[in-house]
Amino acid sequence: MNYHTKTIDTILDHLETTKNGLCALETKKRISHFGKNILPSESKKTVLNIFLEQFKSPVIYILLIAAAVSFSIKEFTDAFFIIVILIINSVIGTYQEYTAGQKADSLKQSVKTYVNTIRDGNVLPIDSELITIGDIVFFETGSKVPADCRLIYSNQLSVDESLLTGESVNVNKNHDFITDDDNLIVADRLNMLHAGSFITKGRAQAVVTSIAQDTQVGKIASLLAQSYNPKTPLIKRMEGFSINIAKIIGFVIILFVLLGVYYQFSLKEIFFVSVALAVSSIPEGLPVAITIALSAASIIMSKRNVIVRKLAAIEGLGSCTFIASDKTGTLTKNILTVDCIVTMDNNFKTHSQVDQKILDGFILCNEASIKQKDNSIEFLGDQVDIAFAQYAIKADKNYIDKKKNSIVNETIPYESQRAFCATSHKINGQNIQYIKGSAETIIKFCNLSDCQKQFILEQNSKLAGNGFKNIAIAYKKSDEKNIVLEQFEYLGTATLIDPIRDDTKDSIKLAQQAGIEVSIVTGDHPNTAYYIAKELDIAVDKDEVINGEEIEQWIKNGEDEKQIEHKRVFARVSPEHKQKIVTAFQRLGHFVAVTGDGVNDAPALKYADIGISMGKSGTDVARQSSDMILTDDAFSSIVNGIKEGRVAYDNIRSVIHLLISTGFAEIVLIILSVLFHLPIALLPVQLLWLNLVTNGIQHVALSLGKEEDDVLKRAPREPQEPIFNKVMISRVVTSGLYMGITAFLVFYILINSGYNEDSARNITLLLMVLFENVHVFNSKSEKVSIFKIDHLKNKFLLISVIAAQLIHIASMYIPFMQTILGTQPVSITVWLMLLIIALLLIVVMEIEKIIFKGLR
Repeated sequence: MNYHTKTIDTILDHLETTKNGLCALETKKRISHFGKNILPSESKKTVLNIFLEQFKSPVIYILLIAAAVSFSIKEFTDAFFIIVILIINSVIGTYQEYTAGQKADSLKQSVKTYVNTIRDGNVLPIDSELITIGDIVFFETGSKVPADCRLIYSNQLSVDESLLTGESVNVNKNHDFITDDDNLIVADRLNMLHAGSFITKGRAQAVVTSIAQDTQVGKIASLLAQSYNPKTPLIKRMEGFSINIAKIIGFVIILFVLLGVYYQFSLKEIFFVSVALAVSSIPEGLPVAITIALSAASIIMSKRNVIVRKLAAIEGLGSCTFIASDKTGTLTKNILTVDCIVTMDNNFKTHSQVDQKILDGFILCNEASIKQKDNSIEFLGDQVDIAFAQYAIKADKNYIDKKKNSIVNETIPYESQRAFCATSHKINGQNIQYIKGSAETIIKFCNLSDCQKQFILEQNSKLAGNGFKNIAIAYKKSDEKNIVLEQFEYLGTATLIDPIRDDTKDSIKLAQQAGIEVSIVTGDHPNTAYYIAKELDIAVDKDEVINGEEIEQWIKNGEDEKQIEHKRVFARVSPEHKQKIVTAFQRLGHFVAVTGDGVNDAPALKYADIGISMGKSGTDVARQSSDMILTDDAFSSIVNGIKEGRVAYDNIRSVIHLLISTGFAEIVLIILSVLFHLPIALLPVQLLWLNLVTNGIQHVALSLGKEEDDVLKRAPREPQEPIFNKVMISRVVTSGLYMGITAFLVFYILINSGYNEDSARNITLLLMVLFENVHVFNSKSEKVSIFKIDHLKNKFLLISVIAAQLIHIASMYIPFMQTILGTQPVSITVWLMLLIIALLLIVVMEIEKIIFKGLR
């Protein structure tokens, strides 16, 4: 049933209830039948589930296969290394995601909401979860509406529905309102109250018509139940990367098997070397490095008021190319404020210039409740009245007492049908009357010529076109106590606007400098949305604005994304529209981040590549639909997140370069050993030592690198760009060939100089460790010279390099490690010669940066 189209008697009969409410027995039956008034939410993951999800990665699958193969051939040391590293990675990831979930849960209100309800003829405060269909409920100023209700009675009722509709202006409700329009939008159902809204003024009695998932909020939440989890660029890239690694491993092993057959190797030799090649190819330390890089970014972001619910979302935010932002509460403060006063002579008067008569009218012709508590002032009531009261009190705090001590002769309260309110006061023995409301109404009661009235109307029309809400005010002195609606003196029009947050404009400018397009997606009026967009340099022309009706037509015509590609202001949109807009820009090739705080934003948050909800003013539904939560609701925190996301990805690329280039060097070393009929240069356990221990210490430190100077000045990466782009391939091949060929030449010379296999491997292993120690500094930047980098920014990296070298030197002296790794001490002369060879890698990579500068 469309309750907004029916009389209250018809509705009460349909719901089988009366104005005296339900009895306890009937209430129990209905709660049993309809369930509790609780919105469905995602089932909470257990710690075990989160832990097991850490293994859902192609890289992890490859490592698990490698561990299984190692076990099967009784290479237990190799298998142990791999399993330990996987467990460490999963524990770190589990901890991060679990603690993020705990932080998100803590944002929920700890105090239950109660609503006055008639039960068994008595008015009682009832937990909102136990409200059921047919209950008769009462509301007053400050009440939160727990379910969808049809008004039975209302008195000067004003409601804030911004979290549901996106409208920043309160809606005046009326129980007498009836319409035949079955398709009336939520914002225009003036005889209905909806779950999630707040009573800002007045009182009401209503009957509950829908609860839980059947409310407007519930219907929006049902959109979120559809299974849709877009993958972040990092996950897409890592999946592609892992597939390529698997292909490389397969190709290398097949190549070696063919060589082994050609050279008539034994089956055991072929299998043994194949394992060594597989170990060289697999970047065993990569999962831990990625997790640590993202965890470090998560910690930094939490200090900057961003809770990350999923680690991969951090890099995703850094990859975003398009931000679709809600207006109310995200870009603006969601608080109406008097901007200025426009007088008859078209002067725009600021605070200090305003006539005292206007300030008197602001505070006296005002229905807001004002309470002073210690050093703070509390306002309750309609947002317009609150804005006027705050404006007057800011000019002079004595206005608090002036309102409190004024003698009121008569009041005409505001009603939407009247479009004005008026008061009469006794001031210094004289009757002063004030009236405020829409200019169209107020000028009818003023001493104005037709020409003056026309001027005021044109003036107000122009102001409205600039996004202002306009309230005219007039006054007169009178011999009568009672209000007589004539002969008023027009004082001017107050322009009100929901002000932009202080740091929003600078934050949007930074996002745009980073190559990210920003748009406004709101349920508010197109003029208001365009004004905000213009102030924030999001839009420069009204051609960039599209409204809900036009979007509806666009959907009917087939959702051709090219038609909205250049739109930057989407106004009067529904939750379904927001979702369609997000998917359209995704089809255009954008990686879309969506910000929002209301229930109406939840579907878009869910369908976005990265959903960012407001933790301070946002709803639980919005937070549950998002990947990140801003605890301070500031757009600037999003820009901080973008920066950290880009830094995290840069660090991940640095680690991948280090691991893959050293792995490639190991493959080159082993293949050359086979081709030249030499013993295998490094054993599988030695390769694992390189990949997991000596390199492992360094790549963890490398993943904690600081940002480069241009991190927010360069264009975002293409969402489809692979990790192995031209830059990565050039660097990996150049460094890998130098390390692999050089290490082989050392091994070849040692074998041919009479060194036994173990001694030659020992020296070659030390050279590879030194290569890693040097190459970690080459990996810090893809384009900046190693000599221009401030290496003291990441002191942990310097310590890790020293630690890695000392650990390996220790393994050369400790008997237990000598047995496992086949190591032995070397002279200082040998160590220095190997260090010089390793340092030449810096020269090679600096030349590579110069030659292939155009690729960057």
